[in-house]
Amino acid sequence: MVELKVNPDTGVPFYRQVEDQLRELIRSGKLQEGERLPSVRELSRELMVSLITVRRSYADLERDGWIIRKQGQGTFVASPPEVGQEDTKEEAKQLLRKAVAQAKRLGFEGDELRDWMEALLQEENNHELD
Repeated sequence: MVELKVNPDTGVPFYRQVEDQLRELIRSGKLQEGERLPSVRELSRELMVSLITVRRSYADLERDGWIIRKQGQGTFVASPPEVGQEDTKEEAKQLLRKAVAQAKRLGFEGDELRDWMEALLQEENNHELD
């Protein structure tokens, strides 16, 4: 069974959290092409979210080529779609937006967040040089 979680405190809609987690599991290879996913009902029950939430996640993932639904058989992982430069940039921006929103909810703002970002980038650059 796929291990997914939704967090009401992130401010990100549940359907988007499910989509993002499934995309990452597919991209990372933890979910392989052809692997069967839980039914809408199963996943809805497991996550304690509405059927509509899971249906929307699956519909968006199917539209984008991440999953395939086969009538009477279930929902399966498709081969990961090729990700273009613009898609990659947009995904990175969304991740940063989520991180900033979460930090703000925790009471951190402006200059402090900027300083942290610069420090993290510097730290990452130093690791690349090692």
